[in-house]
Amino acid sequence: MKTKQRTRGFVGAIVSACTFALLPLFSVPVMNAGMETPSVLIYRFIFGSIFILAGMIYMRVDLKISLSDLWRLVILAVLNDVTALTQFYSFKFIDSGAAITIFSVYPVFTCLIMVLFFHEKLTLRTAVAIVLAVVGVGAVSGINLGGGSDAALLNGITLALGAGLSYSLYMVLVPVLRVGSMNSLKLTFYVFVLGLGFLLIFTPFTPAGIQPVGSWKVGATLLLLGLVPTAISNFTLIVGLRNIGSTLTSILGDLEPPVAMTVGVLVLGESVTVVQVAGLVLIVLAVSIIILKKNGDAAPAPAD
Repeated sequence: MKTKQRTRGFVGAIVSACTFALLPLFSVPVMNAGMETPSVLIYRFIFGSIFILAGMIYMRVDLKISLSDLWRLVILAVLNDVTALTQFYSFKFIDSGAAITIFSVYPVFTCLIMVLFFHEKLTLRTAVAIVLAVVGVGAVSGINLGGGSDAALLNGITLALGAGLSYSLYMVLVPVLRVGSMNSLKLTFYVFVLGLGFLLIFTPFTPAGIQPVGSWKVGATLLLLGLVPTAISNFTLIVGLRNIGSTLTSILGDLEPPVAMTVGVLVLGESVTVVQVAGLVLIVLAVSIIILKKNGDAAPAPAD
């Protein structure tokens, strides 16, 4: 693997994880203001699509796609919608930090899928990194499930795990479906637009329907939701997948909890325990093992 390509992939995966970790910062306040999950996602993908389209116009990216690419993009869009819906709904039953923690087991799902269905070799080094990352994620987030009834707890855990599974399938299928040669902006744009179309069909049948924005504050928060943990995170995710493959990109995604912890301390005034600091060290160690590894665990798709 070329050094430049590998570096680009690592940077993309890290940026994707760090920006995605800001998802509760922009989504939970909007949901607390009374907007239901489907409507939040509609505005998220509207703004995300606009930002990606602006980037495509600036970079003069051709919007044309083939019919053979369309059905592949439909599959990715459905998986992206399932991930977003299950994750946002999990915030209703358990604390967002706990939901992100449970969601972060997706590298385990990714590795299992690659080993079981794509004959990828699970090396001892990768296995150790996964164990360190999972333990670190649990320690950093404190596994504070926020109390509540057993039924709510079970619903929240199930939804968060479902989000992790669908996300891992998305990461695996981007290279497998052979859309890796498509421009990253174009791929992200069509996943958003197609996913938005499905949400516009689905949402009117929900009790709240499609809700208006309501206030400038909610609108500004939705705008940031569409930019930071949506447009930027998804675009850089594709960069990571195309250059270093599904396994490495998913493991680097365990940077999300420590970033969320840092935001909590600096922005929300939350405290940090010794256990959380120990978890952060484990995650950094796991990520270092992956970055310093000489050869990738999965063959990357072609780069730009």
